[in-house]
Amino acid sequence: MSRPVPRKGVSKVGDERAVRRGIDIIELEDCQLLVSEAVSPPGEPSGGDRGSEIANDLAGAMSPDERRQLIHVALRTIGFDWLCYCRLTRLGELVNRVQYFHPCSPPGWAQRYVDKRYFEIDPRMAFVCRHDWPLVWDHTMLAHDGGADERGERLQQFLDDLQESGMRSGIAFGLVDPGSREHSVMIFSSANPTRGWINDHTVGQAYAVGLGIHAFLAGKVWEAEKEPALSEVQRRILKFTASGMSDREISTQLNMSISNVDYHMRQIRKKYGVLNRVQLAYLAGRLLVA
Repeated sequence: MSRPVPRKGVSKVGDERAVRRGIDIIELEDCQLLVSEAVSPPGEPSGGDRGSEIANDLAGAMSPDERRQLIHVALRTIGFDWLCYCRLTRLGELVNRVQYFHPCSPPGWAQRYVDKRYFEIDPRMAFVCRHDWPLVWDHTMLAHDGGADERGERLQQFLDDLQESGMRSGIAFGLVDPGSREHSVMIFSSANPTRGWINDHTVGQAYAVGLGIHAFLAGKVWEAEKEPALSEVQRRILKFTASGMSDREISTQLNMSISNVDYHMRQIRKKYGVLNRVQLAYLAGRLLVA
C-alpha cells in the first residue's frame, strides 16, 4: 500500500494572493492521516445562485481567519455553533477517503474524528449518504443506533466525544455529485441538548448556508479531484476486470505477460486509491469503462 504524500506548498509563481487564500484540509487516505493546504486559484465561485452571496463572501475573504469568521457569523445567526464539512469517497458501504474542512469545527475535533474513524459508525453519515432529505438529530436519536456489540461501544464513545466537544443537536444533509463516487456532507451542531428548537425555518436557513459553503469549496478545494487519466491498456484492463476476468485471462486477451498485467493493476489501484482487487472490480463496474 502506497503512503499518501502531502501536497507540495505553493510555488512563488502562485503569488501572495494565492497564499493568503489557502484552505485547511484534513485528509484520510489509504487509512493514513495527512494534513494539507489546498490553495484556491483566483476566480468566481461555482454553484450558480445557490447560496451565491455566502459563496461570494467566502471567495472574497483574504485569509483563512477572515473566512472562518464569516462562517461563524452565518452559523450563529441561525442558532448553530459549529459546522463540519466532509467529502467522502465511497465504494459501496466502504469509505476509502475522507476530506474534512475543519476550521469551523470545535478545536481538535476534526483530527479526533478521522483518527478514530468515527465516520465509519456516525449514524448521521450513514443517513445522509442514503437519503436526499436532511436529518435533524440529537444524542437521544443517535443513541438508538447503538447496541451491545463492539459497534455499540464505539458509538457510545463517539457520543461521549460529541458531548464533550459541545455538539449536542443539529442538522445534517448531504449532496451527491452526479457521476461521482463522492458525497459532500454538512453537519451543523449546537450546544442545545435536544433537537426540539429546530423547526422548518431553521432547516431552510441551514440548507442555504450549507449550499453557499459547498458552492465555494466545490469550486476551489475539490476541483483537482477528477477521475485519473488511464492509458488505453489500463482502460481495457479495467473493463476486463469489471467483467470478472482473472489476470491470466486478461494477459491472454492483451497478449502480454501476467507480470505486466499485475503492474498495470497496481498502477490503476494507486490512481483510484483502492486497496485490493475486490474494490477495483466494484469501482470498475461503477465507472462502466467502455
